[in-house]
Amino acid sequence: MIENDAFKLLLINLFHLNPDDITNIVCTTFNKMMVLLVTLADKHQACPYCGFTASKIKEYVTKEITHSALTTQKCIIKYRARRYKCPCCGKTYYEFNPFVFKSQKISILTVHNILKDLKDFNETFTSVARRYHVSPTSVSTIFDNHVDIGRNPLPEIINFDEVYAFKSEKSKYVCVLLDFKKQIPVDVLPNRKKEFLLNYFQKIPLEERKKVKYACSDMYEVYRDVVHKVFPCSCMLLDYFHLSQDFHKKMNEVRIKVMKGYKDNKASDEYYLLKKFNWLLFKNPEDEDKHGRLFDVERERKYNSHFKSYMNYYDLRKKLLEINNDLTICYSLKLELVDFYSKSTIDNAKVNLEILIRSFIDTNIEEMIKFSNNLINWKQEIINSFTIVGAEYKVEADKGQVVVCNKKVNNAIIENRNKIIKCIKNNANGYTNWLRFRNRVMYVLDPNATFSLEPKEK
Repeated sequence: MIENDAFKLLLINLFHLNPDDITNIVCTTFNKMMVLLVTLADKHQACPYCGFTASKIKEYVTKEITHSALTTQKCIIKYRARRYKCPCCGKTYYEFNPFVFKSQKISILTVHNILKDLKDFNETFTSVARRYHVSPTSVSTIFDNHVDIGRNPLPEIINFDEVYAFKSEKSKYVCVLLDFKKQIPVDVLPNRKKEFLLNYFQKIPLEERKKVKYACSDMYEVYRDVVHKVFPCSCMLLDYFHLSQDFHKKMNEVRIKVMKGYKDNKASDEYYLLKKFNWLLFKNPEDEDKHGRLFDVERERKYNSHFKSYMNYYDLRKKLLEINNDLTICYSLKLELVDFYSKSTIDNAKVNLEILIRSFIDTNIEEMIKFSNNLINWKQEIINSFTIVGAEYKVEADKGQVVVCNKKVNNAIIENRNKIIKCIKNNANGYTNWLRFRNRVMYVLDPNATFSLEPKEK
């Protein structure tokens, strides 16, 4: 047990206490646990019920409070709480203490540290509980009592997407709404079905919904229908990444169909290339890795044990495209799709898209014709995606010069946020409480989202 004045001052500072509140403080250890024995100054507090100032002490009650002054070992504050009785109204009440909120057993500082740590998406209720020597149930209760994030205002540019992160009876997808400019979530919804989304947005005042000028999504038709009905001043855009993803899916179907023709001869060159190097079909000519451009004809050649010769990716892709004419056509269409997005503008996108659609239809390849139907179905949204909504500044890696580029709307940021949402879910092995999960996602994804140190009323 330590009781000298210098150590008392150290403990007061360590536990963020006010010296005026403390009459005596003693430190001891018990079962590898740090215990502080504290006596508070008697400040003769007025009755909270009637305001009478001459209440008398009825009794003393020893209280234990978990504190987070140290994370290496559990710390507990024990203090004799005075219980007053008002001679005027007869009510009894405890003296004010600087350690905890009313009816709590965990210190205010510990609550603050727990909530601050939960801002990191890599943390879980269990990992934080272990750090501050409390139970995971206590951490989740603290979070529920102090964090309540509301919906953010509708932005000028809104992104829609879904992520498989919370499964309920009504849906297995979480619908994420993102502010494209601020890169923060507008809201996170437990359902992406049309009826639910319409009901949700129609509760928002019309004047606020009119502020939405652009909405971007994948090829989920419900989003398009909802946008047209609830955002009267908006323009719908299709994200290029999802369109490209759909094309690669169709192209892969062609590859699998061709590969099945060689399933009886798995030792053949064709099966080997289609099985092991099929990923080369989905790369663009300008794609690079740490060794330079993938399809540079002068790229270093390495020994291939199957072909028993030195080859690079350029040689392998050439052999791959010689296997079947349909594969060659599909790869050529892939390059046309890339050129369409890299060279088109809002002024010529319509003409260029019609030429591209004709190229897909003329192939007579079933999978490519299906993709052309998607191009037709989403024609206007594809054209709208070339709208310039601002400017962004980039630094050229080779010259170090700042270049101003036109900025278009896409779903890149929301895809990044979806990965964080999946991490939150996976780290915790799933959530069963929707409100807690939504608050955690909003709390983590929005840098401005914070907590209330006072617990919210039940």
